[in-house]
Amino acid sequence: MSQQQQNKRARNKKSWKDLAPADRQIYSQVYHRPSGSGMIVVILVLAFMLTVGLAVLTVTSSGPKVSASMRYQEEAFNAAEAGFDAARIFISNEGWTDFGDHYLKGLTEHGIDVPLIGGDLNTPNPGYFRRLTDEQILTLIDANHDGVPDSVPQDQLIFFEEPFVYNQSGNLNQRYRYTVFIIDDEAGFEAASNPADTLMVCIGVVRSGPNVTDRILGTCRLEIEIEMP
Repeated sequence: MSQQQQNKRARNKKSWKDLAPADRQIYSQVYHRPSGSGMIVVILVLAFMLTVGLAVLTVTSSGPKVSASMRYQEEAFNAAEAGFDAARIFISNEGWTDFGDHYLKGLTEHGIDVPLIGGDLNTPNPGYFRRLTDEQILTLIDANHDGVPDSVPQDQLIFFEEPFVYNQSGNLNQRYRYTVFIIDDEAGFEAASNPADTLMVCIGVVRSGPNVTDRILGTCRLEIEIEMP
């Protein structure tokens, strides 16, 4: 390289001090990126992949549980519906002329059929059947869980813990049961009760085993207004 070329190159080469402030900022952004920025990007990508993986794992593991719960609910609904059909036939065969002597009463402090304490709108009855779960109602009727009502007379229940499904051996499958009773829908109000109509409540239950003490997997409640023909 000639001396002339070396002198020209030296003139074109500028030091950091020779750069203008704006040029220094551009030079820093292009040639002096902060160290560790690549690691931050990698961490963010890994965190995103971990989040997606956990979400997929949660959905995959909860899917069978949701499916089983829906199946139990459907089976409990079928049990409640079977209870309603059986109760209609029972009432017809028994020749009831009205419902007056068959209402389910008592069980709770202010009555399971009374929605308001003293008829006051500001004091709802916590023991009203619509404020109780299906399991709570069954426990109130059968406190010792032996499958026999011990808190109300038998004539206040149409059916209690009645199995209805037969297995392949021709025996009743005790896991599926229904309970049916009627409620005076005018109870707790000033209007007189009408024994010619009632509210029929059918509770279907699916248990993990054949005993009434076994864990309840699903319940369903049907409330149907019926009248005497």
